[in-house]
Formats: sequence, structure tokens, C-alpha cells
Amino acid sequence: MEAATGLVGRDRELRRARETLAKGANLLITGTAGIGKTALLRHLYQELAPERPCLWVAEGTAKEQALELARQTHERIGLVLPEHVVPNRYIARARREGVQWEWVKRSLGRLPARECTALAAASLAAADRPGLVFVESLEVPPSQAEQFAAVLEVAQVAAAMDELNRRQRIRKLLWRFPERERIELQPLQQEATREVVGRWLDAHPVEFEPPQVREAFVRAVEQDSSGVPAAIEGMLEQAASERTVTWKHVRAFSHEAGTRFLDMTPVVIVAVAVIIAARYIGLGANSTELYVLAGIGMGLAVAVRFFVMPMMGRKN
Repeated sequence: MEAATGLVGRDRELRRARETLAKGANLLITGTAGIGKTALLRHLYQELAPERPCLWVAEGTAKEQALELARQTHERIGLVLPEHVVPNRYIARARREGVQWEWVKRSLGRLPARECTALAAASLAAADRPGLVFVESLEVPPSQAEQFAAVLEVAQVAAAMDELNRRQRIRKLLWRFPERERIELQPLQQEATREVVGRWLDAHPVEFEPPQVREAFVRAVEQDSSGVPAAIEGMLEQAASERTVTWKHVRAFSHEAGTRFLDMTPVVIVAVAVIIAARYIGLGANSTELYVLAGIGMGLAVAVRFFVMPMMGRKN
């Protein structure tokens, strides 16, 4: 969608991100799923790549990410390799002409992911120009977090992370991103949503019958998408799949990315604390009724925690 609409409604966030990276600090983009973290990172990558060595690490397995990091380091900075990694038939040419990626791709693929990442990190550390590594997602298990920790030791990093991430898994990484170097993306304002829809419809004409349906469709996207770019894109794709968009279609369009869920955890915690206090009060006051009611309340609180909360949600 960004190719057709541009990065709309993120001027403030882009300005902050540029300032953070310009001073050599790491950058962490946070937000809910579908809010546009990857789009913002990709925009920064494309903007800065002509000016300095930039590497893009997409989501994937530890081995895939390590090998891709090594490949991009080789192409944009120069990968410093021990000779044993170069096949014997290429060693003489490598000494004269330098190493070509195709010669060492298979050898590096056989190495453990951590060792492959270490080679890339050593090359980044030795580079004349500082590299900037973009990490599409820090939603990684501890083993991959260890790999990224090695990169953070030697290079500037810009990364994205879901705001609901279990941060304990990547605690070794997060201290490298102080709060002042984090940007939390919020849903787009309605004006920005309307602009996105308008630009997309200009690039991908859709037939509306009657013509007034177009304005109703734009309003529906504004309201039902909750300003989440992924939801906006999904609803636009639904419209594009129809030969003609009518009033009936507009009423039916929606997208799950626009659904927001209420976090009832604080409410449940307070309720449990009150129930426990009531049980002790019932014991102290020798009140059987209060004690029994508190026990029933505890049971209901447990039921809400494990059965009701995962299903509760609402559209914003």
C-alpha cells in the first residue's frame, strides 16, 4: 500500500526517527500489530541507504537471518573471512581478486548461526564507515536475541517490536534502546486515513454504484479501521476485489486488524485483592456470609481470568 499512498500521517515520527539515527543512537519502533512499524522502518532504510551502509534483516529463522546478514555485510561493507571458509579451488583467485559471495555461501551456510553472525559483526566493527542494521522484528526467541546482541555491540540498530512482546525473552537487547530512543506508533488520525484511502483509490480506481457510495466507503474505512494501516489496506483490498462497490458492500466491509482488545488485567487484579481482603475481614468478623461470598467472588475472578478475558474485545 505504501507504494501507492506514501507514508501518510507519520511526519512527526519520521522526524524523531531521523534525529535519533542522525546522532548515532539506536532506534526502537513499537506498536500493535498492523500499525505500520515495518513500513516506517522500510521508509527509513530506503531513505538512508544511498548515504551510508544499511543492512536489512527480515523476519526468519536464526540461520536465515545470520546468512542474510553476512551476505549484505559482504556486499555493502566487506566481509572479513578466515581462509578456511573459502573453498580450496577459489583461494588463489580470492587472494588476487577478493572473495565473491557465491564462493562462500555454502560454506557459511554450514556454520552455526551464531558463528556466522559473529563473522558479520566482526566485519561491521572493522568497517571504515559505520553500518546501520535494520531489524524488521525483535519478536525472537532467546537464541536469536543472542545473535542480535552481538550486532548491537558493534553497529547502530533500528528495530521494530510489538508492544505486547514478552520482554523477558529479549531483556539482553532492550537495555540498548533507552526510552528516549523509542517511538510508539499510534493509530492514524481520521484525516490521514482519508488521505490514504483517497490516494489508494486514485492509483487503483474502483467503480462505485451509485457514485455517492464512494464517500460512504471512505467514512466506513475511517470508522471501522480504527486508524490501523493494516486494517485500512485490508478494507481497500476487499473493495478492489468487487466488480462494483454498492451500499451493501460498504456495510459488510471490515477487517480484523481494526479490532482492539481491552486489557482487563488491572481490573481483575484489583477485584482479586478486594476479594482476598473481604475473606480476611469475614474471618476476623466471624461472618460466614461474607466469607462465603468472598469465596464465590474468587471463583468468578478465576473464571474471568482464564475463560472470559481472552474473548473480550471491542472495536475502537
